[in-house]
Order: sequence, then C-alpha cells, then structure tokens
Amino acid sequence: MCCKCCSVTQRKVWVYGLGTVFVVLGIVLVIIWPDVSLKIMYNNLVLKTGSEGYESWVEAPIPIYLEFHMFNWTNPEEIRNPNVKPNFVEMGPYVFLEKHLKQNISFYPNETVSYYEKRTWFFDKERSNGTLDDMITTAHVITATVADEMRHQKKFVKKVINFMLNHEGGKLYTTKPAGEWIFDGYQDDLIDFLNLFNTTKIKIPYTRFAWLADRNGSVEYDGLFTIHTGVGDIADLGRLTHWNRNNESGFYEAPCGTINGTTGDLFPPHMDTNEEITIFATDACRYMNLAPNGTLERHGIKATQWVGTIETLDSGENYPNQKCFCNPLHEECPKTGVVDCKKCRDNAPIYASFPHFYLADPSYIDAVSGMNPDPEKHQFMLSVEPFTGVPLQVNGRLQINMMIEPDDMFDIYRGVPKFLMPMFWFEQTAQLDKKLANKTKLAINLEDYGFYFGISLIVFGALFFIVGIILTVTKSWQRRSNEDEDMLTN
Repeated sequence: MCCKCCSVTQRKVWVYGLGTVFVVLGIVLVIIWPDVSLKIMYNNLVLKTGSEGYESWVEAPIPIYLEFHMFNWTNPEEIRNPNVKPNFVEMGPYVFLEKHLKQNISFYPNETVSYYEKRTWFFDKERSNGTLDDMITTAHVITATVADEMRHQKKFVKKVINFMLNHEGGKLYTTKPAGEWIFDGYQDDLIDFLNLFNTTKIKIPYTRFAWLADRNGSVEYDGLFTIHTGVGDIADLGRLTHWNRNNESGFYEAPCGTINGTTGDLFPPHMDTNEEITIFATDACRYMNLAPNGTLERHGIKATQWVGTIETLDSGENYPNQKCFCNPLHEECPKTGVVDCKKCRDNAPIYASFPHFYLADPSYIDAVSGMNPDPEKHQFMLSVEPFTGVPLQVNGRLQINMMIEPDDMFDIYRGVPKFLMPMFWFEQTAQLDKKLANKTKLAINLEDYGFYFGISLIVFGALFFIVGIILTVTKSWQRRSNEDEDMLTN
C-alpha cells in the first residue's frame, strides 16, 4: 500500500497510531527497564551453572601475581650485643604467576555452594628482582618452634630438649636459597630427628621446611569454603558461611573465631561505600575489616578503595571488641598492628602484621633496623566498583614475623633479646583488564542505555504527533496538486 493511495482518514490513523505506539513503548520501557536491567545484571553475577559470573569465578580470567619479599638477616652473630640491633635487608621481590581454579564444586538447596580452590604458582623471572638461588639468612624456624612449645615445661624436660637441640640440628639461624624458603623446602636435621622421634608434644607436619611447603598445586591446602550463591538474595552473593564445614575457625574465641566476610574475590552489588567490608584471610585464619578510603579510576571505571587500618590487625589494645583475637593462655597480647597466628600456623611462634610493621606499635620497628613503612608500598588495599561489586584492583599485603625470646634453659636462646623478627612479606596483586572493564561498564550503564532508548522512542513518537498537528492546522493531509488535476479532468 502506498501513501498516495490512502485516504485522509487512513493517513491520520497511520501517523497518530505510530506516534502512539512509539510513545507507549517508550513510556513502558522507561518504567520497567530499571528492574529488567537489574535482573539481567543479577543473572550474570549469581553463581549458577552457565552464568557469566560463574565462569569467571571458577577460573580467574585475569592474571594474578604473588610477590615474595624476603628479609635477609645480616648480623646474626651480633645477636647478643646489646648495642647492635638485628638488621634486615629486603630481598626480591620474587614474583610468581598465580592460577586459581575452583574444584569439587557442590551446590546445596539453601543457595550455597562449597568448593576447594587449587592454586598453582609459576616463577616469573622477568618480573622478579633476583633469582631463586639468592641466599637468604633468617631464624631457624623449627628450633624456634620447639623452644616456644617447650617454654613452660618442667626444668628436667627442658634440659632434655636443650640436649636434643644442641646435638640434633638445632640452630639460631640458617642460610638457604630463596626458592627453598618459599616453595621447594630444604632438608633439615632437626625435622628428620623429630619425625623419627614421633612425639605428640612436638608435631612437625612436613618432612622439608618451606613457607609454602606442599601448597603449590594442592587442592585442599586452603580448606573447604562454603559461600552464598546470590540466588534468592543478591545481597548475600559471596558471603562466607563455613570454612572446613564449620562456622567457627577454632583458632580464636567467639565472636573473633566466627567465619565472616568474603574470600576477597567475590562481592555483592550495591555496596555501601561508607561501610567497612570484611574479608576472611586463610593465611591468618581470621577475618579482617577494611575501611573505605577514597576512590580509584581505571579504564574509565571509578572504584571505591577499602584499606587496612589500625583496627584491622588490633587485638583489643585500641578496639576492645577485638580482644578475643588475643589468646587468653598467653602472658601478654601483641600490641596493635600485630596478630598472633600460632594456632593457625602449626603452633610456630608466628605473628602477622602489615609489611615493615606499617601501622603497628612503634616498639616493633624500634627493636630492629631496616624497616621503612610506606603506605604507598605496604598498605593493604582492595578497590571494588560498588554498583556491580566487581573488584577493579587488589593489593593484598601481609607480613609474616616470628617471635624470638630469651630462655636460659636453652643454650641457643640464652642472652638473646626479645623481639619480633620480620621473615618475609607478600603481596597478591590483580587488576581488571580492558576486556572485562568494558563488560563492567556495560553493566553499570545498562539502565541508562535502556532509559535513553525509551526517551528516544517517546521523542520519536512525539514527532509523529507534531507532524500530524501541523498537517491538520495547515490542512495539508491531501496534496493540492492532486486536487487541481481532479478539477481539470471534470
């Protein structure tokens, strides 16, 4: 059908009809699109087979790096000189590409999912400053662990332990290659003897010592996690409910031992940028609260930064509600900025802090030399786009320290000062790439796209009405040339 063949009435029906259709469609789209766009985003974020969020969660789609910064003890022979502080020189970083893969995934009717996370590391020579053959001197961890475990035993028992340490490989310090300290492990006479001795008083759960012994490529090392899928309530997405099938860690008294927060790689949308967020750190066997602190922009996306504060690693000194992080059996609690990880780390005298004792009590820095805390380098930071809950940048930084204490019953520790020895600090880094950033921007702007398209439909429909009104006012619904032709033929 051509327009010239239409009657005036038909033309009016077409013009006003199309205008009405476009206006109605536009109004409907403007009204319902916000809910539709949110539903589209939620369906992509929730953890269910086939969703885009699920695929990214199972295997991290962006490169993750683990940076190891080792502390080399340069003057161990002067440990008993009261005029000389133990001096430490930072070595590295030794950088590893880190691959994440969720395994043994099981969904449950209560909209939770359990899984193990297999992490595999590959040394990245180009990004590293040094090689894994670099020799590093630090405290002999097994000797320190045995001495700490036996510290409160009877004198006779301690004399036997002292004899054992003196004759079966006990040392104040040892020097090994960086690669053996980190993953590979080294053969140790004291470990061999203790495993042969097979006593329940001193348990050594490995045959070679390394900070990450038996961890590279292990499926079960980090434990079994159970989190919410976000199905049914998107606000619960990623919330950790159980670790190793328990809702308590078993390492701290309640409520500090409660399994809380997220694992740090999954957050719900619509985050409150004025509130703290909580992550559960398996390396410290506890949750950590991070406070909002400004914004970060990358690839055209603005994210909120959450950072570690004085509260994060406090054990009740400044924040009484965190007193339960202090072991009541200990003679004293660590000062602010340092947390006790003994029970979490096979009863070794291990304590966690931020790198270089950043935000920790000044006494820890004063006891040694070589520490230079810098928030730019040592702050724990997590940047998340709050509307979608997508992490934009991660800089997870923690330091592992070991307590050195004098004990006159052990020859190795007789006359040494008490101080917290920095062993190493690590940084886990990840950044959203441009491809995922574009998808995130689409999710952020999806509601606006639908709204503006709806407005465009309304405007387009209104143009039809305006044309119809103009044609009516000017009486131009029928072309005059046609009318003149009709008159001449009559």
